[in-house]
Amino acid sequence: MVSQDSIPPKPRRSYSTALVAERLGVSVPTIQRWVDAGHLKAWKTPGGHRRIDAASAEQLFQAQQLPADDAPPALRVLIVDDSAEDREVLAALCETALPGALVEMAENGFQGLVAIGQDEPDIVVTDIVMPAMDGFEMLNQLSSHCAVRPKVLLAVSSLSPAQLARRGSLPQGVLYLGKPLEPEEFSALLRQAVQAAGLA
Repeated sequence: MVSQDSIPPKPRRSYSTALVAERLGVSVPTIQRWVDAGHLKAWKTPGGHRRIDAASAEQLFQAQQLPADDAPPALRVLIVDDSAEDREVLAALCETALPGALVEMAENGFQGLVAIGQDEPDIVVTDIVMPAMDGFEMLNQLSSHCAVRPKVLLAVSSLSPAQLARRGSLPQGVLYLGKPLEPEEFSALLRQAVQAAGLA
């Protein structure tokens, strides 16, 4: 079991240590030391990887007098999955496909809808089978009842095509990939969708 204190509140915006290190022009071990010294707020994922709180990192960017506004606004990605391990995998895949993206997380469709309404992410990657509110219901709510609709919606699931069909059909425009995910296929589809949506 993963201890609760190792999992941050969801949803929450974050950076990888590698991205913060690159932005500041320092090494990853330096970032880790700054976290240990309390200069950066961070937590560890269930897999042991550090995630840097975005607000904390951005304060440090400003303190270092880095031109935070020179680059285009970072893409906002929301990952919705009840599995902590799968959330971690999806976050890593999204950061690889979309360097610099801000990643938020939610554990079910209900939390996902709240996060979408509050933070207006550009991209949502969601599992289908989840407690409380599954991916189907969340995507249907987004399509029919929500004023805020992310430009890219990607559903992922370990369900077979036949099992998926028995549960219903995905709303129009929602992309789909089966689990286990192939990293290259995931990255290619996500980049293509981002370009098609005019986000790149």
